[in-house]
Order: sequence, then C-alpha cells, then structure tokens
Amino acid sequence: MSKINEKLENLTSRILINNDMYNIPVDPVKIARTYDISVYEGELDNKISGAIRYYKEKDEFKILVNKNDAKVKQRFTIAEELGYYILYEEKIKEEEIHINLIDKEINEEEKEVEYFAGALLINKTLLESVYNSNSTILELAELFHVSVSSMTLRLNTLGLL
Repeated sequence: MSKINEKLENLTSRILINNDMYNIPVDPVKIARTYDISVYEGELDNKISGAIRYYKEKDEFKILVNKNDAKVKQRFTIAEELGYYILYEEKIKEEEIHINLIDKEINEEEKEVEYFAGALLINKTLLESVYNSNSTILELAELFHVSVSSMTLRLNTLGLL
C-alpha cells in the first residue's frame, strides 16, 4: 500500500475548501480559473496528454489538454498540471513549459504531482463520506468523474481496498 502524503492531502483539501469547491465531482477547470489559468483543448500528438505553459511577456499560465483523450483523462491531466503550477511554479517559469507525456519517466516530482492530482479529484474526506463496503469501484469512479484505474489506485492508497 502506498503511503498517504498528509501534506498533499491537506493542501488539496484547503484548495477545495478555500474556493468553495468541496463537493463531488471536483471541477479542475474552475480551480484553474481561481489561479487565473486558462484551460484549452487542442489536437496533440497521441503521446502527449497535456501541458502547462508560462507566457513570460504576459506573466500568465495556460493549460492545454489533448482533445482526443477521454474526459476523465483530460480532468486528471488538468489536475496534474495544476499540481505542477502549485508545487513547482518557479520551475515552470524558468523552463516556460511542462509537457505531460504518456510514457514519462516517473521521478519523485512526477509521483508528487500524480498524488496531488488524485488527492484533488478524489478528496479523501469526500470519498470516505460516500464509500461503503457495497460501493463498486465503477460506481465511485463514475461519481467522481475519474477512471476506474485512478479510483482503484486512490482506494488502495487510502487503505479502503
């Protein structure tokens, strides 16, 4: 079982509460807007799920997601890119872009951002409030608008499986 990262759990809960978005399903596009980040869909190579870009001349960030990806994948990608912004804003400003590749190398930074995205979209307290032993993973995934694999990983991480 994966270790629960209390710091990221608390951070994502505060983001939801402070922006009056502590409900199911979480809307990552609305959260992006609270940070003045625009979200767009575009035609991307099938190896790219999305990106966050910093525009130095305007001092603004934009998230782009692959319009060919399933909506649940797009939502997770937006949450990941928000994680990069919130956790690594200065690094993005230096590099000006972060591209989210499908077959990326998973380093500590990637693990942290993926955990952030899961904790944001499937908030621990909200999940525990609707979870019971009769809940199916598919029902929970549909309720939270996430993939079955994301829900399975999150349930396992929180020790609910």
